[in-house]
Amino acid sequence: MININLNKLNPLELSVHNKLSSIIKNNENIKILEAADHCDVSSSKVSKLVRKLGFESFKQYKQFFSGEQIISEDKKKSTELERLKNYIENFDPVLIDNFLTIFKQYNKIVLFGLGPSFICMEYFAYKLSLLADKSISVAQSEDYAQRLVDKDTLLIVFSVTGKFSSFENLLNTVKFCGAKMLLILEEYNTSLTVEVDNIFYLTNSTQDENLLPFEKTRTVFFIFIEEVIAKLMSEQQKNNLQGIKE
Repeated sequence: MININLNKLNPLELSVHNKLSSIIKNNENIKILEAADHCDVSSSKVSKLVRKLGFESFKQYKQFFSGEQIISEDKKKSTELERLKNYIENFDPVLIDNFLTIFKQYNKIVLFGLGPSFICMEYFAYKLSLLADKSISVAQSEDYAQRLVDKDTLLIVFSVTGKFSSFENLLNTVKFCGAKMLLILEEYNTSLTVEVDNIFYLTNSTQDENLLPFEKTRTVFFIFIEEVIAKLMSEQQKNNLQGIKE
């Protein structure tokens, strides 16, 4: 799982990242020492930067920003069950913590999804409303979502591929009113052009390419949702116990 959060970077790191991502588009074979020289920093600074952005190595960082697919050499194409098994076995709970850190900063939450993803969002909203003292709304129309957001809103968009619809208009509205947008994608997608500060990639894999977006499963979404809910429930129980002791 990859969590690209530009807000984690300090000004120097953000400057280096902006230079590197631009250079890599024209020179995907650049070495880390050469990249460091271009940015007037040490190679260790570059290495620390790419890890801070959620990549395992500079090679993986280059693959992403040059538009290549990140594929582990030791992994072969698997069936959907094998893919899900691998996802569960390698599930990173840090992603849940990162999600909740952002989620807790806002009192107004708008969940957005299209087709089957919207059904997932309805379920997520129902569960969240039982645990979180927040305004929780769900939308599958961009026009409706745009009317819901304001400066106190976190717009959470779920999409399996990120390819079915462009989120540019929605993102522009979010930026204009001062809200924040969190994009959660199941499949790893290097072709996505939308500039969102927070993007969560839930897997490094893809489902069967012969399936259309609305035909693909939402199993990974539900696993992610249930882990978020489980963490919230655990925190609530812990707070209740502390309240009793006090």
